[in-house]
Amino acid sequence: MPGRSLLAVGGIAISLIASVAVRTASAQGQPVALALTRASADDMRAWDAQVDQLIRSRALRVRDTQADALLPDRQHQRLDQYYRGVRIAGGDLTRQLANDGTVSLFGTIHAAVDVDVTPKLSVEEARLAINGAAGGRSFGADVELVVLPLSDGYHLAYFGQAVTDLDIVNVYVDASSGAPLRQYSDFIQEVGAGTGTYGDSKKVSTTPVAGSFVADDKLRPTEITTFDAKGNFARAQAIINGVTPTVSDVASSASNSWSDGTVVDAHVYAGLYYDYLFKRFGRHGLDGRDLRIDLLTHPVRLADISTAPSAVVNLYYLNAFYSRSAGRNGQGLMVFGEGAPKGFLEPNLEVKAFSAAFDVVAHELTHGVTANSANLNSFPLSEAGALNEAFSDIFGVSTTFFFQPAGSGALQASYLSGKDLTVPSGVFSRSLSNPAANGDPDHYTRRIIGGDPHFNSTIISHAFYLAIEGGTNRTSGLGVQGVGAANREQIEKAFFRALTVLLPSSATFALTRVATIQAARDLYGTGGAVERAITQAWDAVGVQPRTAPTAAITPVALAPAQCPGVTQPSWGLYLTLSAGSSNLVVTQWQLDAFDTAGVRVTTQSVPPVAAFASSFNFCGPGSSLVLAQSDACGAPCVSLGAGRTSGSIQATFTATDDANRTVTFSSPRVPLSR
Repeated sequence: MPGRSLLAVGGIAISLIASVAVRTASAQGQPVALALTRASADDMRAWDAQVDQLIRSRALRVRDTQADALLPDRQHQRLDQYYRGVRIAGGDLTRQLANDGTVSLFGTIHAAVDVDVTPKLSVEEARLAINGAAGGRSFGADVELVVLPLSDGYHLAYFGQAVTDLDIVNVYVDASSGAPLRQYSDFIQEVGAGTGTYGDSKKVSTTPVAGSFVADDKLRPTEITTFDAKGNFARAQAIINGVTPTVSDVASSASNSWSDGTVVDAHVYAGLYYDYLFKRFGRHGLDGRDLRIDLLTHPVRLADISTAPSAVVNLYYLNAFYSRSAGRNGQGLMVFGEGAPKGFLEPNLEVKAFSAAFDVVAHELTHGVTANSANLNSFPLSEAGALNEAFSDIFGVSTTFFFQPAGSGALQASYLSGKDLTVPSGVFSRSLSNPAANGDPDHYTRRIIGGDPHFNSTIISHAFYLAIEGGTNRTSGLGVQGVGAANREQIEKAFFRALTVLLPSSATFALTRVATIQAARDLYGTGGAVERAITQAWDAVGVQPRTAPTAAITPVALAPAQCPGVTQPSWGLYLTLSAGSSNLVVTQWQLDAFDTAGVRVTTQSVPPVAAFASSFNFCGPGSSLVLAQSDACGAPCVSLGAGRTSGSIQATFTATDDANRTVTFSSPRVPLSR
């Protein structure tokens, strides 16, 4: 676990992450996950009436209502939950309405919340605390007082943004003490007639200005503008941070014959992505209302990569990102990394400018769609964060299939996301068809909560692939009868509908299962081939309704120095505990090690007060209390004892639920080998 402090505690040589103080919320509350459709008519009617009552009492407030782009008799509401006049972060619902009543209701209702909503910090003190936590200065709108649900309960918090030299940071701080509760980047990142980067000819939509031509597309209903910082890093940062750009900042050509492949690809691919959204889904741009699309190329000079700080290399050379708060008027901006010359990372590896990959451009712009609909980036270290990345991979790849021929070469569509970023191709890629080929998970039991959201995303994108192409999941062995490549539009529409009008910001994998199945019913009827394909795909990747608690374990081979005090050889374990419909108080957890014959060789039981809260802080604040529908995750080191180089490991948890019942559940037994 790079960057984590580890210490040994004996037994079977487990090493746990260093302790942090356990925060106690004023009340644990009861999050109630709603995934209701007309298939559960009685529950739907009861909750629909409850939602109406909550709207009348102002505990729920309608934030937005949009007409359905595909079904003319439908409307979609997005509602935010408030507690004593204070918005609950992530407490949002979606409600689909038809002429004959409510069709679906998705989201989380936070019940039995008991938090003092009188802050001790002033707005100015909160702003200073936010800036201090981020190491930056204030950015965007003023701070907002919110109720923040964390895995250990509810906290009164201030939310705000701060800008640093390299980032825009979203920060929540405690409204009484100013202590940081959660922070994450606003940059949603990807690892990772003109002539394009690969020598292909493209038509570039431009505007004549003062005797030259600029990359400003006014032919589409939304304006698409591509800026060129010309390697001036200071100017790039100014544009990102909201300084009003001038005409000289826009990419230009004196003759309207464009030879800068980075600019050509960025501008053309963004226009094609707009066309894909409209032609496939009837959507007008990123927000459905033709929001301006701004792009920034050449934020740095390729020749400067060897002297640039590592943080700059990782963000502005070897990455691309979309920020919904960056750019002019804070309306959003996509920034393309410059790439890396051959030999910089590896002797024979060249990294192209990130606009060279059509699916990467579409991936990042899909983050703009998500930010203006489900807003899944509000919870980047949860399953919602992985969903955010999954949907971007899904529609990044789908956009290329809409415009390009299928194949494995450059400028050809495939299920290998990001393959055109590198030469040789595919070095930074994720595979939707076979995630394990690149070390990514293809099944829910292989998830890791709290780490890189790109990792878990392949569980979702693989389900999407199976629903189209069919096949067998390699982990579960379950087969899927897909709709076939000729009918990919059906699966794309079902997943897009789920993302843009059904999912709330706190969506889980389980809720996405229900939402995509409901979308299939909306569009293609109940019991048809599309519903069957999507249902089978979710079954195959192990995503089921999130009612009972589950656990997952993923091993990582580590060097001895990374597991001090642990018998060698050793492994790091990413452990994830996911609560179902009930709150849990963990009373015991243990790790059982087995040899290659399946015989248990060691058992280590760990009391929760001494170790659970302090070791399960890889995501969340760290507490023996795990709220319903939330996660706790840890990262211990283990060995199999006696110098064993192979065997298996299993984690078992014992907890008390809301009914004061004892529940015990285990992860799958996972093989270890060196």
